[in-house]
Amino acid sequence: MLSKFRLHLIAFFLFFGICQQSFAWGKTGHGLVAEIAFKLLDDSTQKIVKQYLGNMTIEEAATWMDDERGNSYYNFMRTWHYIDMDKGEEYKPTAERNILTVLHSAITELKSYKSSDMSKKEIRNRLFLIFHLVGDIHQPLHTGYSIDKGGNTIMVNSPYVSGNLHSVWDTQILEYKGVNLDTCMNYYKTISMDEVAAYRKINEMKWMYQSRSNLGSVYSFENNFLDKKYIDSNIEIIKKQLVIGGIRLASVLQEIFNPGASFKA
Repeated sequence: MLSKFRLHLIAFFLFFGICQQSFAWGKTGHGLVAEIAFKLLDDSTQKIVKQYLGNMTIEEAATWMDDERGNSYYNFMRTWHYIDMDKGEEYKPTAERNILTVLHSAITELKSYKSSDMSKKEIRNRLFLIFHLVGDIHQPLHTGYSIDKGGNTIMVNSPYVSGNLHSVWDTQILEYKGVNLDTCMNYYKTISMDEVAAYRKINEMKWMYQSRSNLGSVYSFENNFLDKKYIDSNIEIIKKQLVIGGIRLASVLQEIFNPGASFKA
């Protein structure tokens, strides 16, 4: 009998392509995580992944979950993008699926794809989840506080950005500062190889807590006003999180499709 998770996955991918909306890191951020990963991946792993993605680009794979989010048919998946906990609270497993459980399931299932009866389409579907959720889990407010729904209920103002805190971190600071692939790869070059090796370890729970450790900086403002100092200091965290996300996405893809391979960069 199919598990409830697998039934949900089948339903999730049954109706492809209705609405175009952007959430989480936004198209720019999610695209950057995918691009960083592919800059680091060896040619062989890149080729395998592209074969499973078919005619879809890595940027499209990275935003697919958000692009389909406006379709009410997929409302059951809304909790898959994040995990909210009270400040100081430790993670407690729940019946409701969240970013941790869905990402872990997708990675675990793909690790054994060669010995399973998983079809090419099923492999591709899980790649959509991995591409997107590895990005999401590195946006600190996707591992945020329950009280404000990951910053969604906090309205902020600034000469540079505006709206709710979550949207500011999803897209606005990133786009205001003009962060691109070159920016991120230059940041990557400042990371030691020991740090890269540590980041490459696949542990979704540790990824979540590492991302959540940035919330002190996320909330370091007064009177809901974000000044230039706030923007300038937090863009460094955003760049770091995008790069770490790219490193970890590359690590997951290599572990699944080409164990033992080394990064190019």
